[in-house]
Amino acid sequence: MAENNGFCSYNCANTQLNKEQCIDPDVILPSGLKARSTEVCDGNCNVGWPLPCEDEAICNGYTYGIYCQHRFKNRLAYVAPRDICDGGKDCRNGEDEKNCTVTETTEISCTHISTKKLVPVYNYTRCTTVDKTNINGLTDDRLYCSSTDLVKYQANCTDPSRVGVTCEVGGYNSTVSKFLICLDDSITACDDKIESKCLITNSCRVHKHFMCDGKTDCVDMADEFDASCKSTTTETCRRRIGMEVELRIPISWLKDGVMDCKNGVDETSDWPTCGVGKRSRYVASEETKCKNVFICRTGEPGYVEMEDLCDGLETCGNENEICLVSILSESLSTSVLTTDKGRTKMLSYCLPGLSNLEFLANKCVTEQYKFPDEDIFGYTKTAVILPHRKQLCDNMYGEQYIYTSCTGRCINTSCPLKNIPRYEVCPNQFPRRIGTLVNNEYLIFVTKQGGDFYTNRYFVCDNKVQCLDYTKICDLVYDCEDGSDETYCTNNFKCNSSRELLPKTKKCDGQIDCFDFSDECNEQCSKEILGGNMLKGLSWLIGLVAVLANMVLITKSLGTIKRCRTSVALINRFLILIIALGDFFVGCYLFIIASYDAFIFKKSYCPKESFWITSFECSMIGVISTIGSQISLFSMACLGIVRIHGIWNSMRIPGEITLIKFLKIVSVVLFVVLVSLAIAVSPIIESFEDFFVNGVKFSDELKIFIGTPNKATVFKAIQAYYGRTKDTTLDWKILIQMVKDMFSHDQDYDDPTLKVDKVHFYGNDGVCLFKYFVHKDDPQRLFVWSILAVNFICFAFISLSYFMIGILSRKSSNSILSSQNNLQIAKRNKRMNQRIAIIITTDFLCWVPFIVICVLHSLEVTDATEWYGIFSMVILPINSVINPFLYDEALTKVFKSLSSRILFTRVCNLGAIQSVREMIHLAANKATRKASERSNTTQNQVMELEDLQFRATNNALSI
Repeated sequence: MAENNGFCSYNCANTQLNKEQCIDPDVILPSGLKARSTEVCDGNCNVGWPLPCEDEAICNGYTYGIYCQHRFKNRLAYVAPRDICDGGKDCRNGEDEKNCTVTETTEISCTHISTKKLVPVYNYTRCTTVDKTNINGLTDDRLYCSSTDLVKYQANCTDPSRVGVTCEVGGYNSTVSKFLICLDDSITACDDKIESKCLITNSCRVHKHFMCDGKTDCVDMADEFDASCKSTTTETCRRRIGMEVELRIPISWLKDGVMDCKNGVDETSDWPTCGVGKRSRYVASEETKCKNVFICRTGEPGYVEMEDLCDGLETCGNENEICLVSILSESLSTSVLTTDKGRTKMLSYCLPGLSNLEFLANKCVTEQYKFPDEDIFGYTKTAVILPHRKQLCDNMYGEQYIYTSCTGRCINTSCPLKNIPRYEVCPNQFPRRIGTLVNNEYLIFVTKQGGDFYTNRYFVCDNKVQCLDYTKICDLVYDCEDGSDETYCTNNFKCNSSRELLPKTKKCDGQIDCFDFSDECNEQCSKEILGGNMLKGLSWLIGLVAVLANMVLITKSLGTIKRCRTSVALINRFLILIIALGDFFVGCYLFIIASYDAFIFKKSYCPKESFWITSFECSMIGVISTIGSQISLFSMACLGIVRIHGIWNSMRIPGEITLIKFLKIVSVVLFVVLVSLAIAVSPIIESFEDFFVNGVKFSDELKIFIGTPNKATVFKAIQAYYGRTKDTTLDWKILIQMVKDMFSHDQDYDDPTLKVDKVHFYGNDGVCLFKYFVHKDDPQRLFVWSILAVNFICFAFISLSYFMIGILSRKSSNSILSSQNNLQIAKRNKRMNQRIAIIITTDFLCWVPFIVICVLHSLEVTDATEWYGIFSMVILPINSVINPFLYDEALTKVFKSLSSRILFTRVCNLGAIQSVREMIHLAANKATRKASERSNTTQNQVMELEDLQFRATNNALSI
């Protein structure tokens, strides 16, 4: 064990060495023995028997022990304190055994370590070196007094360099030797036991006053990374033990009943506090901004600071259990089946009863394993039964990982065992270890297993002071104080901003597990709102064309509405106007999403995704998109009704616009708009949040949650905190309030629980679209299925309408063609029927497969999540580009001239209608009225009337 009490630094000024001797690596001591200059007065006994500890005899002008003439040889002899008054003469004249009787004038006496008699304590036997490396329980061969009287001769030190601390001993102010600092918890001199306030780890034993001082005293740096070092005061003081320098005071030392500062300021000053009641705590300074804390249900101190949440250290009992539940942590298997009293290890599916699986997949073999793989005397190998072929070890941990990787059965994985378990490593573990030779060159240690064989199945940490069982290696937990038990493992992923380890399989799995999102936002799997350059380009193109084309159509429609003279023309124009308006909204939606992707988030979207999908902007963008698409679809369905009605009544003269007819038309338009608005806005109404909110985003300070947990995850955390909770469906309002109650809400402190953002219906993806893809357990599934059903009915009705228009048109044309040979009418009828066939076919190919995919996704037959961007930005909005060209002749001509240059990869038209020509419709009305006035004409006139009826049918389709 490495020992450190803070007094190990070497200083020649504390010795009797001159400058030349100090520089010289070797010096000759008064008795003639040789010692290294760096070992003189370093606080440790280095020059051994028969004249022990002479390198510590003359320090700082004081002599410990005595020098005299050797009893048998003609030279100077050094008698160590433990050999004085021990009943045996070491000096020629017996000086070492004189004055060994306790009298009335003796001030201090103790029981001698050897004779067990009372002996006086003199300055040359007081505060002598205690070699801690030899301390074992309460005895030491180099002590003057017995360990029960150790305090008596390690106090009132005359030599200032050997004073460790000044304190009250038995109610009197006294100095205590530095050798008692962190010596043994059962040996204390000071009344307040300050010398025993130490940090003890496998690699270090250091007093608390050498912690948090910016200097590393422990191999694993535990003295500087201890939890107490996280928060310190801005005020400084000189600590009672250690160097005479001003250092900050750890908050945990304030008014803890132990005076740590020489001036006692840590126990006497009125330190600033935060919190009330059990949560009252000291803070660094008056300028410290107080924060609320996590409230412990049980245990002390009754709270956990926000920054200490989920740090793996149990402050009040169960806060880390809550963290494990809320971040969906899973338990790992780190051990394998052990048989034959520990000699045999069975891995993977190489277990009894799985022989069929063994031969179907990978035959099992037996390997003889040992580490190191050299000639070890008396060592029993471990028989390891494991699959013959190499395999991925990403899901293996502990023993299974060690035995598979160290026998060469892992793909792209090396054995993590780097340090040989030599006999001298891990000195404070395995007291019954046995040393054995390796290749007749060096010793390793083995331990007895199963009663009759020896092995060393231990991992040696890089600091060489800690050894672990194989079950603790590569198990995603840092067990070595230097972290080396996980350093050489390839089955883990380390979060960027913390030491947190995750299974490698959790990297890029779509589920956020790191507080900094680094498991999902990295070079391998970071994402943007729009993935891929093609999708980005199509979004800009479709959005630009949809906005410009529909703006032209809206402008023209507003102008033509004023010139309408019949109710049929007016309702047609109104419906075309709101179709264009809806398509314009869809185009704006595409523009906005593409702009956020290209100019605002760019490559930084991934870590900011949770903020985006919970934002008000995302919900509003989704509302705009839904309003636009639903208005367009419903208006096209209404337009189909109007045109079917027009065809059935093609021989009637259209009525003029009256107030009642105008109000009816406005009512139809308002109905379409209001229904679309209701569908779009309902999911973001607070009263319906239990049906439409998919998750919540708490402040990052509340570390018990990562990302945007859903209702089930929040409920599990509540159960872990409050204990048994009725397994029922709680609404979001209650769940959020119960989470808030886990934290304090003191005075006017910043309250991170107040900021709770919700993942609304439109936040299911970064494109902020209507949530068409739902699972069967989503609370909004009935709403989504209902809207899909309504949209399917609209599509079916639009298709049926134009199918009927085609039939009626065919009848009219056949009637005319049967009575006259009109080639022009036949060609026109053929083109019209082709257009109708294209309308129905494209609608079917776009909507029916999409609805089928939505259903399959809902039933969890397939996962269509990755297709969401294509559907939202390309497939569904494409009709918003096509419709304007179908309603305006001028745009149609432009489209035809550019069609050879523009590639439309998909055509999706929710209600495609060909060439809108209002003037032709008006001409058809006039022709119909003219034909009606000639009701008693000749056969030639009847044929003319039938021709006019065919034209009226054609014109009705064209409107």
